[in-house]
Amino acid sequence: MSICARSHLMLALVCLGGARLGADAPPPKEAPKPAPETSPFKLGEVTVVVTDKQEALETVNTRLDAEQIRALNRDTVGAALTALPGVALTVNSRNEQMLYVRGNDSRQVPVFVDGIPVYVPYDGEMDYGRFTTFDLAEIQVAKGYSSILYGPNTLGGAINLVTRRPTQAFEGDLVGGLAQGGGQRAAFNAGTRQAAFYVQAGASYLSSDHWRLPSSFVPTVREDGGWRDNSYTRDKKASLKVGWTPNATDEYVVGYVNQRGVKGNPVGTNPTITANYWQWPVWNKESAFLSSRTALGSQSDLKLRAYYDTYENTLTAYTDGTYTTVATTGSLKPTGKSYYRDFTHGALAEFQTTLIPSHSLRAVLQTKTDVHRDGNSDLTPTAAWTHYEDHYVSAGLEDSISLAPAWDLSLGAGWDQLRPVASGAWTRPRPRAYGHGQAGLFWRAAPGLQVYATLAQKEHFPTLKDRYSLRLGTYIDNPDLAPERSLNLETGAKLALGTWFQVEGAVFSSVIRDLIQGMPLPSGKMQMQNIGEVRHSGAELSVAYKPSGILQAGLGYTYLDRRNVTNPDVKLTGTPRNHLSGYVKVQALATLHVLASVQSQDALWDSYANLAKQSVTARLGGFTTANLSLGWKPLAALQLDAGFTNILDHTYQLSTGYPLPGRMWFANVRYHF
Repeated sequence: MSICARSHLMLALVCLGGARLGADAPPPKEAPKPAPETSPFKLGEVTVVVTDKQEALETVNTRLDAEQIRALNRDTVGAALTALPGVALTVNSRNEQMLYVRGNDSRQVPVFVDGIPVYVPYDGEMDYGRFTTFDLAEIQVAKGYSSILYGPNTLGGAINLVTRRPTQAFEGDLVGGLAQGGGQRAAFNAGTRQAAFYVQAGASYLSSDHWRLPSSFVPTVREDGGWRDNSYTRDKKASLKVGWTPNATDEYVVGYVNQRGVKGNPVGTNPTITANYWQWPVWNKESAFLSSRTALGSQSDLKLRAYYDTYENTLTAYTDGTYTTVATTGSLKPTGKSYYRDFTHGALAEFQTTLIPSHSLRAVLQTKTDVHRDGNSDLTPTAAWTHYEDHYVSAGLEDSISLAPAWDLSLGAGWDQLRPVASGAWTRPRPRAYGHGQAGLFWRAAPGLQVYATLAQKEHFPTLKDRYSLRLGTYIDNPDLAPERSLNLETGAKLALGTWFQVEGAVFSSVIRDLIQGMPLPSGKMQMQNIGEVRHSGAELSVAYKPSGILQAGLGYTYLDRRNVTNPDVKLTGTPRNHLSGYVKVQALATLHVLASVQSQDALWDSYANLAKQSVTARLGGFTTANLSLGWKPLAALQLDAGFTNILDHTYQLSTGYPLPGRMWFANVRYHF
């Protein structure tokens, strides 16, 4: 570790004020409550289960629940997930919050909502800054070893956003808040649970006019400091879920979600990188789904899901930082606009049975179709736009076996196929299929102690963008890309000594073959290529400590070593080797608490396009940021919080030329009923 990295880590420890080791993330929950404020939608959970009680294996998924998300004041899914070990956030040149999970990017770790894939069909990614947390009950993260039920493309795991399901006759919450830079947040969630049905509804609004750069930021010809130019965001969301429960075992649910967003795209401040004066006047997504569970006798059931999602994005390019004249002669000629109108639909059938003694057997069959359409004029009929389409079929078996009262064995096998249906102007590549398997051994060694070891083969098919996109003239297509394949190994343990001390540790390694990454060509352009073999290895440690009702603390550490075995000269970008985060919460009075949190990481490699549109690799320095908030709870149902993010006002960046916000204040209120 470099001297700079050590100084960042030491500063993080000092900021924690001598607190003992805690979790790499959220504060541990208080003593169990008779009725939690927010309950998860069980039909939307995806995990590996043990046989006897059909409960999830605790070591397979890392969970972050609504209470923990609120405690850390994380309004977006991207911000919330950085509280978990092994997860690294990056904010790229398109002003998108993207994630790496143990070195695997957002394409390789797809996102689901209630078990339904919601990543963008074109590139397999999702801007996690557009997903708010107000209506979530929990976030599940599976790393490396994930349930076969997720289907294809889970090379490095899966992220599942689980929404709420009401348990009371009437329940919900109201949220409001203000932040520096014209920030506003408002949310409403309400639900009712009746004898034979339930209804869950929600709406949220999150916006900011701009955010301020740190005081130490050095002005450039493109950015003079102070308020960050073109950094506005607006996100609105409404959701409705209606469930019919005719008896104690069966459930039939229909749901709808509507998201509407707009955002600016700050220009790169570094004068050596390509200047893109962009705005996104449309970032919309709609989802409709059906989900059901039907008991087949007392030991079997059938679950069905069907969904239809649409994605509508519009990008406008301007000539300069005044954002008044559309750039009709640049990469988006002749209109200066780019329109995406994508959609995806799919269905899944899952059969589960415990008819075989000591076995919980699940079989799944699913299909998914991804369609991407793009054009440069909304006056042209969508049918005339360039059309790309992929069709997926996936089948799998998963069996959890109770070997003994303290031992469980999980086995899984799957088969996935990608069949290109439409490839625009390019030659349509041949279909590809991949079989894979996994195994996990879980041992409850003693009360409160679990030990496990897992092995998983996974794959990721190249996306439509990987194969066909020219990336505004900077890339050459490659329709014949092969799937990425990985072998993921992990061993770890989890120890809980009551509610006052919890520790989790894991050692992991992944061998990824045919990794897809942009490579420079002699012509100066880039091309997505299978670059050979890459290895990710590392360790995670997280500890939660709560010696009394007054103090609780957490600290965690992630070490990640990524190596390009085939071509060591090609850097693997986007992730630091060392990452540290933690918090201290002091309950000064029964109704008053202070919460301090810190994040520190060392340097990482980044790539960007220079003025000649050539790829350049650069090393970005490490950093430490800290947050501080004060919480007041005058009533059991009322919570008020105020504080600062990046209170030390440090200048830092995760992508070259794109510095992130300096010190910003916020104030929030929440009332639950």
